[in-house]
Amino acid sequence: MNNIKKILRNIIAFIICIILLVVMYESQYIINILTRDYNFRKYLKDNQQIYFLGTDHTMLLDSEPYSYLNLKSAIENLKPDVLLIESRPDQLAEGNFADGPTEMLYCHLIADNLHIPVKGVDWWVPNDANTPSSTNRIRDNSINENILKNVIGHKKVLILMGRDHVSLEEPKLESAGYKKVFFSEIEKINLLKIHDKKLIYPKGMNYYIQKRIAYEKNCIGTVYKTDTWKKQGLDLIENLNRISKIIQQTGESQ
Repeated sequence: MNNIKKILRNIIAFIICIILLVVMYESQYIINILTRDYNFRKYLKDNQQIYFLGTDHTMLLDSEPYSYLNLKSAIENLKPDVLLIESRPDQLAEGNFADGPTEMLYCHLIADNLHIPVKGVDWWVPNDANTPSSTNRIRDNSINENILKNVIGHKKVLILMGRDHVSLEEPKLESAGYKKVFFSEIEKINLLKIHDKKLIYPKGMNYYIQKRIAYEKNCIGTVYKTDTWKKQGLDLIENLNRISKIIQQTGESQ
């Protein structure tokens, strides 16, 4: 009898652990969705619409519940007149399309395939006044200036930047006359809903990743002169090589 009770206690404890794990997983999943949707905002000024969607720089093609495919759907469903991304304008002008977080390159290529113009709005220089992978007042103001410059003449704009920039830019957009308006969860879900579930990268992803790697290697010791920035370059090269392998394993569209 004691053995039976012991077995039952163990079974009950196991079931409770399973339930707790499921609850914890589902709770985190729900939190991730809420965070995603919280950083998706809509602004109006006269007859102009600006959609600002915050990304997660660790996201990948198959990240759940927020992936590159969600970003692809947002671009395809919104069909903006222009796409603004977290890349530096001067680097895009030189063909370094992988400047900025990797999801920006992905979205750039998706927009290109849809014949949607893409503009970079980021700004930073590798000096002692700027810290890698961070922001400051000068950078934030420069981003805002680039945004306001590039939305001129467009009725529908989609901005994609890391989610930390969403709240930072909001007061600046409001100061420029853009009013944050009600943006229903249903509309957000429909815009982000994945239709094409095929896990494949757009043609050119690895080419531009390799181009960025070459650029970073050239910067170490020249543009990146401090130990902090040199380390940033080396860490970035390591991460880009990892992403390159993922792209090669997954494949690109023809």
